[in-house]
Amino acid sequence: MIEDCGRSGDNMADRRQLFVEMRAQDLDSIRLSTYRTACKLRFVQKKCNLHLVDIWNVIEAFRENGLNTMDLNAELSVARLEMVLSTIFYQLNKRMPTTHQISVEQSISLLLNFLLAAYDPEGHGKITVFVVKMALATICGGKILDKLRYIFSLISDSGWNNGVLAV
Repeated sequence: MIEDCGRSGDNMADRRQLFVEMRAQDLDSIRLSTYRTACKLRFVQKKCNLHLVDIWNVIEAFRENGLNTMDLNAELSVARLEMVLSTIFYQLNKRMPTTHQISVEQSISLLLNFLLAAYDPEGHGKITVFVVKMALATICGGKILDKLRYIFSLISDSGWNNGVLAV
């Protein structure tokens, strides 16, 4: 099911599941765009169980999957992205008490489909390392200051300048 998400001919309805559920919440009726955006991001965060994962766990998953050494312009395949998400959610379940276990497969599937629908609408099956890091750092849980420091470190990297490698 998850493996087929990046291939042509995949079911677009599955890839847009969170968007459909978000519309059912009528979040578009919120007048101020900042509040509307915040509510939508919070909806995705809670639905995918990312509110339970802080930025340090996300960074550790990046390290375990070798994303910390990859060029930010490099593209991740769907399979590699799925591995990163698997690491995040399986590690989360290890930290959670047995009475509060999450459905790892469902969380992986929802988040993977959301990321692909949001950042790969043409269905190429690839997302850049930079986009993955920024998206997960933005919607994971944890202290806002820690998240902003991490995002700033990505943006201010000496080899990274507005999406183009500095010469």
